Amino acid sequence: MRYQLFALFLLMAGSSVSYNGSIETIGEIQVVNLWGTWEEMGYAHGRLLGPDLMTLYQGYFLELAGGTSNVDLLRSVYHGYFTVPDEFRDYAAGIIQGAADTVSLWSPVYGRELDTLDIYITSSVPDLSAMVDMPFLLCSSVSAWGEATAEDPVLQGDPALSRNLDYFVDQYGEILQMSRLFVYEPDQGLDWVSVSFPGFMGSLSGMNEYGMNASLNMGNYSGTSQTSPAFVPICMALTLGLSSDDFDQSGSHDIEDMKCAATFWNRSNTYDVHVSCPEGLGGNDDPAVVVEVNNHLGYAFRNASHEPSIAPGRLILTNHHRVLYP
Repeated sequence: MRYQLFALFLLMAGSSVSYNGSIETIGEIQVVNLWGTWEEMGYAHGRLLGPDLMTLYQGYFLELAGGTSNVDLLRSVYHGYFTVPDEFRDYAAGIIQGAADTVSLWSPVYGRELDTLDIYITSSVPDLSAMVDMPFLLCSSVSAWGEATAEDPVLQGDPALSRNLDYFVDQYGEILQMSRLFVYEPDQGLDWVSVSFPGFMGSLSGMNEYGMNASLNMGNYSGTSQTSPAFVPICMALTLGLSSDDFDQSGSHDIEDMKCAATFWNRSNTYDVHVSCPEGLGGNDDPAVVVEVNNHLGYAFRNASHEPSIAPGRLILTNHHRVLYP
């Protein structure tokens, strides 16, 4: 009988840690490793980061949204305007299940349990920021390649991108403290990494195994003038571009896949997406491009030739459409 109980204990102990994720610390960076199906990766995300998720949702996100009444408003209208790709429906369901297995999802702030709709909304902040009184989101980035990086002993002419993720509000310093490097190894598609936060789906700043990377900055001329077809959140769209072997079905993975992912679906707001890649993936163009996307006018592509006042082999991106609105 004792042996049977011991065997049962071992079985239960083994099953309690059998999820597809781990956390390691490299220097000052906390790395979250996730692998498997989208739902399995989501479950591990929630299981590993459940307490942090609850802290952010009841703190920073509430501050950013402007209070519980605005969150309630977004919950009431979200499904009427947005469609969430199947991959992220599975991922969100996994997050909630994983978090529920490690922490109570009851929130005294909201007077309810957190659910997948909360995950959707938080992951769509750039898309929803014009709908309620959220402080204006910003961000900026710069890329360089060729002669601009030729003398760097590491790059030796290869492209590089530096990105500043701006925080307009963060009274308690929560979002800065909870930045994580997520490393994804899905069972299908490409591996990719993303600088992100507990409970957030999609990529604000990400790079895949080919060295293709995309960073999201908000654009000017915000607002929404047309709502059909349904919106797909921009960070989810960028992730599908990074993780797909061939998003535009051209026969290869290259910079056109990210340009297509950033412009394929309807957008609810205004964005400047900074894309860069190894020169071999840039085709006949520069290995970096800015995708200017706007709900009112559609999209345009900006490259170094549009900025003759800047030295060649460089792109500087703030929060302004310079081709879409000359």
